[in-house]
Amino acid sequence: MKKWLLGLTGIIVIACGDKETKESSNPYADFNISIDTVMVDSGNEILMAATNNYGHAISRDLKRLYNWDPNSSQIETVDLDEFGLLEKTAFEKEGPNGVGENAYVLRTFGKDQLAFIGWDDRIAITDLKGEVIQRIKLNEPWMTEGFDEKGQLSFMDFSDDGKKIYCGFLNFKKLDSDILELDLENQQRNILSLSEFAKRDKYRISWVSENGQSRSMTHPSLELIKWQDQILFFTNAVNSIYHYNPQQDTLVIHQYDQILTPNEKTGTYKNDVSSQEEMWEIGRQIGQEVNFTKLVWDDQNKVFYRFTYFTLPKVAEEETKYRSFISILSPDFELVGEKEITDLGIKMPNAQFVKDGKIYLFLNLDDELAYIRLQLN
Repeated sequence: MKKWLLGLTGIIVIACGDKETKESSNPYADFNISIDTVMVDSGNEILMAATNNYGHAISRDLKRLYNWDPNSSQIETVDLDEFGLLEKTAFEKEGPNGVGENAYVLRTFGKDQLAFIGWDDRIAITDLKGEVIQRIKLNEPWMTEGFDEKGQLSFMDFSDDGKKIYCGFLNFKKLDSDILELDLENQQRNILSLSEFAKRDKYRISWVSENGQSRSMTHPSLELIKWQDQILFFTNAVNSIYHYNPQQDTLVIHQYDQILTPNEKTGTYKNDVSSQEEMWEIGRQIGQEVNFTKLVWDDQNKVFYRFTYFTLPKVAEEETKYRSFISILSPDFELVGEKEITDLGIKMPNAQFVKDGKIYLFLNLDDELAYIRLQLN
């Protein structure tokens, strides 16, 4: 497989100005960032994984990327060591091995298995060749009973062993920030209350047509990542992080003070609007406040990286511009480094993973799958 390294490696000197982070014991008090781009060799195939990263699922060992293309009903498998397309595998949407016409989200599941999640609350677990191994419905009575006021279950992810599912709640009238943990083996439920994230509802904008037949909504995210057999919950509206240990059934909130940006969104906005145009306009205004991305763990250097960005007000017909920042957090979720990285030219940085000490950010490079790679030195 070919690896295409594009452009010269750039070095940007980064010095964090906080007094505490300048202690000699902190390696991130003063550091450089090197940047390069690597392009995936598609072997003259059209690689739909290049269009966006929404359908990407990455194996736990960071060796494989799987992308679900619903239009062709194919899984694209990419080698993340050699950065080349390995194969395209046809999957069925209907029949005994059908993953569903409405499958829109892909996750890895256990070892060498994939999970297809549909808009119709149906989940199909398959092997890598497309044979269905298990089916799950997210609307079983034991899962949903008593939650009508909270809203519809919204799939988030599986536990590492695949025995539990984590869901949020989707409600057009009021966002609910509780998490529902479903024990599939024992058919038991557990509610995780993320009360700090209740402020997400301040930035919900809902529109319902006059006849009630159409509706739309924009709102802050509520997501999770799995880390060392534990789970971290986060949102793009505030920088707080909830740390859940399933083995000990403990839930702890971690809060830290940003040096260069606010810790959260603070504006006041209209929640219910009369048109979609008004919804998008208010959403644009909210986007001009601070936005926080997911955390990615660097197992080599034992730190988390997290990006922050602002959308700048648009001037006439000019291209939308952004300001962006990187934060480095310790394993105890303490801020140990921070710096503006707008000069790197990355509009809305959102890392997919860290491998061998390098941060990988998705890039569509002239309709080819590529990654921007950042390394802190």
